[in-house]
Amino acid sequence: MGDMPFDDTFQFGYSSSSNDSSVAVQIPSTKICMEPPVTPLNTAEAMIRPRVEFVAKRLAAIPRRFASQAQTMFIHRMHFQYTCPSALQDAMSACALYSIKTEANRALVFGHVQHKCQQLVTSTDAQSASKIELLTGLQALLLYQMIRLFDGDVRLRALAEADESVTLQWANRLKTLLRDGGAVMRHSAASSPITRVGFHHSPSPSSRDISVDSSDNWLYWLTTESIRRTIITTHVLSGIYNFLKLGYDGPTPDLRVSFTAQTALWGAQSESGWRWAREDANVENLEIWVERWDEAIMKARPEDLEDMGVCIMVMLWGVEGARGWLGREFVARFGLDGM
Repeated sequence: MGDMPFDDTFQFGYSSSSNDSSVAVQIPSTKICMEPPVTPLNTAEAMIRPRVEFVAKRLAAIPRRFASQAQTMFIHRMHFQYTCPSALQDAMSACALYSIKTEANRALVFGHVQHKCQQLVTSTDAQSASKIELLTGLQALLLYQMIRLFDGDVRLRALAEADESVTLQWANRLKTLLRDGGAVMRHSAASSPITRVGFHHSPSPSSRDISVDSSDNWLYWLTTESIRRTIITTHVLSGIYNFLKLGYDGPTPDLRVSFTAQTALWGAQSESGWRWAREDANVENLEIWVERWDEAIMKARPEDLEDMGVCIMVMLWGVEGARGWLGREFVARFGLDGM
């Protein structure tokens, strides 16, 4: 791909010696329109910027984490192993290659990432793909997007921007497949729980909300939970990036999907471990509806949450609010101590 222009405004990627807590972040000064504007503009900007910075850092870290651990806040290692999808295998190889990127091999790495991404997009028909095919395809595409949007390379970022509509289309189609596949639904006339780049509460569950059912089948649970988390991640990534670029998000996404915020369940690496966690009286299920965040989180302890729950907490409560709730040990674990 030759020599490529570089813009560190969106550089959230890793150097060879960086880690989660030391990724350089440079967010441009933006005019932020809060809804409603209850605080002065500069105060609102000062409140939002640390939240965006934290979530952007966590998103930028995901490709490298996937390469080394095969698990992220929206991809489960055992679901990947059981389904063994070629799309995610290709994405893992691209993430592994990206994690060892140097100035010498940069053009080759970027060329490989772009080739695999384009191959995925052109070979996937969202309307005819099965639920698993579309899920793993979208998961792979999100990994490519995280690399291309946050590396800092201008051309790579432009290519990612062109594919943003594809990620949103696939997420919407995946939500339809999940809803039509027998998931539990709730009905109300409330508005979408997520607006702008942050989260706003609504008084009751939203219309056509999607929840996981009470099936005792672990693979079913893994698939359904992975779909819900992947849909959420798609919209969070889009919102965070557009905020960094424009100073505001875009149209409010139709993101009425709950998720299980319990690390003992999402982190279980065997069916027996998952069943033990479900039966443990000390393990709260933590089915989270964003519009009822404050109510749901009252049942949780810091050790219950994993990356997705913490990211949403930071977006809702801010960095300081999350620090206060998590406590010193978990602040360090989630990279909130260096902000």
